[in-house]
Amino acid sequence: MSYHRGPSDPIETKKLNESAVPGQMIVKGLPMQVPESVVQQNAEKKRVKKGILGGSEERFVFGKTLYLPYLEFTYQYSTEKGFLSKQSVLRQGRSVVMALREVNLGFYPELISLLPQLADIEPASGSVVQGVESTILVSERLDELKRMLSDYDNQLLGLSKQDDSLTKTDSARQEIKENIDHLKKTRETRWKMFADGLKLPSKIDLQRFEFLEGNMFYMPYFLARFSRGGESRFLVWDREGKENETIAEELMKNAKFRDLIRLYVAG
Repeated sequence: MSYHRGPSDPIETKKLNESAVPGQMIVKGLPMQVPESVVQQNAEKKRVKKGILGGSEERFVFGKTLYLPYLEFTYQYSTEKGFLSKQSVLRQGRSVVMALREVNLGFYPELISLLPQLADIEPASGSVVQGVESTILVSERLDELKRMLSDYDNQLLGLSKQDDSLTKTDSARQEIKENIDHLKKTRETRWKMFADGLKLPSKIDLQRFEFLEGNMFYMPYFLARFSRGGESRFLVWDREGKENETIAEELMKNAKFRDLIRLYVAG
């Protein structure tokens, strides 16, 4: 597990603390399926093991169950059907995204199957992380994707024109072709992350893509922070008591996410 070093900006942390409004509330969500004591024991085992392997003892900073926000949303888009008629067909779908501007981990269509299990739950005071309650978040990410793909297309067009202007023996052609291949792969990866998460066909007109409505729900995670010699690491367990490396790694590399979590832990 990698480490991040040093505390965050104290002024920024102060601003975050001043904006916090923790309190008791009832939300739609899924409860923990294992007692918190079980994941606390797992965290302690991890701490002891790391201390032995590292040659010095690791300190347990905090461990707390927080309810992270998710947005279940619907969308629609049109596709063309038929080779001759080119009939426009309206299609709809559903997916899930973590409803935080500080974090962009893609989509979670697999969580749709859990929605019938949602119930009113009353988490411990201050443990519900506030999220973006409308589809504005995914709309913003769609706009960002459109700009990104357009930028890649413009770069590819420019490189193709350069390539066409060179002779077959020009030594610069190989470098240009490598740049073109790299940009194409990068563009394809960006699009695939979006398309796979929404189960979209390979080609659609994003200008006709529309988000309809969304509903918030919450998932519990036990987050633990450990520290040793001025460095710290995070471990995360999900509601089933399984480690979630994706969220843990995001906490390690994403300062905004760390500050947000620290805010709720302190509250």
